[in-house]
Amino acid sequence: MKTEDLKLFLRVVELGSFTAAANALDLPRANVSRRINDLEKELNTQLFHRTTRSLSLTHNGDSYFSKVQKVVELLDDANQAVTYSSREVSGKVKLGLPAEIYEYVQPALFDFHDKYPNVELDLRMVSNGFQEVYQYGLDISFHGGELEDSDLIAKPLIQLNHSLLASPDYIKNNESIHALTDLHHHKVMCYRWPSGNVDNLWHFECEQISVSPWLVCNSIGFIRKALVMGRGVGFLPELVVKEELLQGKLVKVLPELAAVPYQSYLLHPKPQTLNYASRLLIDYLLQRIPQDNQLSH
Repeated sequence: MKTEDLKLFLRVVELGSFTAAANALDLPRANVSRRINDLEKELNTQLFHRTTRSLSLTHNGDSYFSKVQKVVELLDDANQAVTYSSREVSGKVKLGLPAEIYEYVQPALFDFHDKYPNVELDLRMVSNGFQEVYQYGLDISFHGGELEDSDLIAKPLIQLNHSLLASPDYIKNNESIHALTDLHHHKVMCYRWPSGNVDNLWHFECEQISVSPWLVCNSIGFIRKALVMGRGVGFLPELVVKEELLQGKLVKVLPELAAVPYQSYLLHPKPQTLNYASRLLIDYLLQRIPQDNQLSH
């Protein structure tokens, strides 16, 4: 019985289908199906109930799953303790990265690769939601804002501090903004979360305001560019507009008001279904990203 087949079994359970597991591991679906069938024959028991539309664990499969999780984790830990050095760590890591933050994460990823040169990073631009982990078979993904009900593990990363933003030209050519209620007389742009909800209720420590946008978009980059072009007022994470603020292309509106921060997370499946390189990168990012965030202030 091969350890890789046990890990494949865990990934099938985690993702809920042979097809999803095949996509995650870059394997032909037929290969996944054959190896699970061989595992069942070796165990002389059926692990899955199969229909044309669904896949679920049998009673024996569920019991086997809970035990295999522990065994694989212990085996990996034992192997790593006696085998791995920096240059011996290898494998592919599929990482979901929102387009708006890639420049912020890039240095950490490059430093990780310098430390572990045999690890292949397969980056996918995602919309910062949960769905892409299953859709693309990702090992790790970044997420900001509210969490969704999921089997994925969400580990807190950094807080995202938001600000009201506009271009100097917009401020110059429009009515003054002295209070949040003044925003009702301005052109406002809002972000649409991956869930489909519009971020039009802006929370501050002292109060909140519900705005009526003239533009809604699920791309933070589009809204950022529209703000620079003087098309209105927006409410975005300072992290993604750092350069525009430094260059004076954008300014903070009502800077004395502190917004309630959003939490960002690293999402990943259960560790037992991940290779060693993925688990290393998760630990590295959880330590490195907060450090970089503190240095940038």
